[in-house]
Amino acid sequence: MKKVAEMLANRLPGVLNYLKHRITNAMSEGMNSLVERVVANARGLRSFETFRMRVLFFLGKLDVSIA
Repeated sequence: MKKVAEMLANRLPGVLNYLKHRITNAMSEGMNSLVERVVANARGLRSFETFRMRVLFFLGKLDVSIA
């Protein structure tokens, strides 16, 4: 019980902040996870530009329209 009480006391400001604003960092954590997956699969890429295009493609931000 003491460990649980200490844990809650240590995290109380964050819990209260969530209850007040209802905002989490889940979206940024999800994007970070996708970027880390691309980084793990990007071994052997020869340029940063190629790596950047892969990250943008997998995060859905790359414009692939023919213009």
